[in-house]
Amino acid sequence: MLHCIPSMGGGGAERQVTYLAAELRRLGWAVHVATSRRGPNWDRLVASGATIHEVPLKGRYDLRALWAMRAIVRAVRPQLVQVWMFQMDVLGGTSALMSGIPWIFSERASAPAYPLTIRNLVRRFLGCCARAVISNSVAGDAYWQGWARRRFIVSNGLPLGEIAAAPAILPHPLGDGGRPLVLFAGRFDPQKNIGVLLEALDLVLRRHDVDVLCCGDGPLRADVERWAASDRGGGGRVVIGGYSTELWGLMKAATVLVSPALFEGCPNVVLEGMACGVSLVVSDIPEHRELLDESAAILVPAHSAAALAAGIEQALADRPAALGRAQVAKERASRHSLSAVAREYDAAYRQVLCGRAGS
Repeated sequence: MLHCIPSMGGGGAERQVTYLAAELRRLGWAVHVATSRRGPNWDRLVASGATIHEVPLKGRYDLRALWAMRAIVRAVRPQLVQVWMFQMDVLGGTSALMSGIPWIFSERASAPAYPLTIRNLVRRFLGCCARAVISNSVAGDAYWQGWARRRFIVSNGLPLGEIAAAPAILPHPLGDGGRPLVLFAGRFDPQKNIGVLLEALDLVLRRHDVDVLCCGDGPLRADVERWAASDRGGGGRVVIGGYSTELWGLMKAATVLVSPALFEGCPNVVLEGMACGVSLVVSDIPEHRELLDESAAILVPAHSAAALAAGIEQALADRPAALGRAQVAKERASRHSLSAVAREYDAAYRQVLCGRAGS
C-alpha cells in the first residue's frame, strides 16, 4: 500500500495518514508513504513503521517531481495507491494511472470547498479517474455522487488511549484566578469563519471575565493577532498560539471549545474535543450534525456572531448542563477508535482490489 501526501504538516489529513499507516501495518499491510515536506507529524509517521519516500519538490508546479513520483511507484510496485490533497492527487494519481495501478482518491472536505475553478475541475477529473473515492463525511460523499466510480465513507479515527492519558494543561497566565477558558483551535482561514468568531469573542469578553486561547496558523493569522493586540482583544485576556502539540491537554483544561466553521469534512478538532470531554459550541452545519446534536453540543447558526456569543455564554452559565452534553459527546467519540477505522479502510481496499461495488 502506498499513501501519497504532500507534507507531514500540522493538518488533520497528515495526522490521519500517520494513524492509518500504523494501524494498517497491524492488519498485515506493507505500508509505504510518499511525501515532499517534513513537519509536525513527521516523527509520528516515522514511529508508525511505514517505509517513507521523500519526493523532491521545488515549487508548486515542479514537473521533475512527477518523474520522482513515478520512480517511487515503479520501485515500490504497490497493489494500491491512495492520494491525499491536491499536489499528490496530481503527482500520485497520475503516476498510478500511468503505471496501471489501482488508486484511491481521498475526500477531506465537502462541496462548499470547491467553487468552479480550473484547479477544482482538474481535481474532479482526477477523482473520476480513480478506482474509488473515500470520503470522511456524508457531505463529502455527496459531492462525488454521480461522478466517482465507487464511493466509500470512512470517518476519521482517534487515538483514544493517548487522548485519555494526556494531562490537562493550562499555560500561564490563562485561567489565573479561576477564570473560564474559551478555546479555538484550527486554521486561521475563511473556512473556519474567523470573522464571526472574533465578533462573538468581542461580545463575550465585554460581558464576562474569561480568557481566550486561539491555536492555529494560516492566512488570517495576522488579522487575529491584530485583533488580540487591539482594544477589542480583552485587555490581555487573549493569547494567540500556533500549532500545539499539547492540544488535548489544552482541551481538557478549557471550559468551552468553539468551532464556528462554515463547512468541514470530518472535523478532527471537534472529534478530539469530544474525546477530551470539553463542552462544545459549534456551527450548525451538516458536517457537525453527523457527529453531534443538541444532546451533545450547543449548535448555533454559522453566520451569526450574536448566536455564537450566546452559545458560549450558555455553556459558561450552566455548567452542569454543559458537562452533561460533554459526556454524551465523549461516549460518541469512543466509536472512532483507530482500530475500527483501519478495519473500514482495509475492507474498502479489498473491495477495490476485488472489483466489487462500494456504494
